[in-house]
Amino acid sequence: MSSFKESKIEDFAFDFLKEYYAARHSTDYLFVERNLQTKRGNQVDGIIACHANDDSHFISSIHLRGSDRLARLLTNYKKNGLGKLRFLTALLVFATAFFLFREMQSLLFMSIVPAVTALLVFIIHSLLKERLLQEKVKSIVDELRKQPADEQWLGISISSLCFRNNSLAKYLLQLCEKRGIGVITVGKRARVVLMQRPRTIICRRGDFVSHYSPEDKIRQALLNQTYLVVA
Repeated sequence: MSSFKESKIEDFAFDFLKEYYAARHSTDYLFVERNLQTKRGNQVDGIIACHANDDSHFISSIHLRGSDRLARLLTNYKKNGLGKLRFLTALLVFATAFFLFREMQSLLFMSIVPAVTALLVFIIHSLLKERLLQEKVKSIVDELRKQPADEQWLGISISSLCFRNNSLAKYLLQLCEKRGIGVITVGKRARVVLMQRPRTIICRRGDFVSHYSPEDKIRQALLNQTYLVVA
């Protein structure tokens, strides 16, 4: 019985983005650096830099460290939804309320109040659980705020099929779209899927290269490429 080897987004993201930006900026040269820091001490999984069509310095960042956590959250939600604990909680509340009002010997309270109370508890529990899951997703996406770049990407090792009929995955895409973050995934068949394109951010001062610790290294690499193109 054959099985697919587990594919990791780390093994495919950079090649995919290199092809993406090479075609977009009409260049064969792209500077790629993995595991670097910003001047504020924030860790970045990787960047791709090049000359844009207007000859300015362009840089994109990719966030991969949240891949496993996001994959677990989205997959578990796809399989189990909000879970069964909320049903048990509602049942316990119903049983407790029923026995309490039984002592009062009130048929009206025994038949209505426990059911209404259990329903309210079920709804509140569901809303809180959904909010908790959304906050976990948001905390991972928030990591990209620490990665200054013209365009930002989020990579996830997960099948694109997991996004179908998955409201938590829909929330992730909506959140990323709102913040202008691109999303790519890779499943077991090692096929990278572009789920969402990023929105370009305008740097208010200079360019985003100046935010990274190896700024001189990046600029020198891009400068050398300029000389090669002129030559």
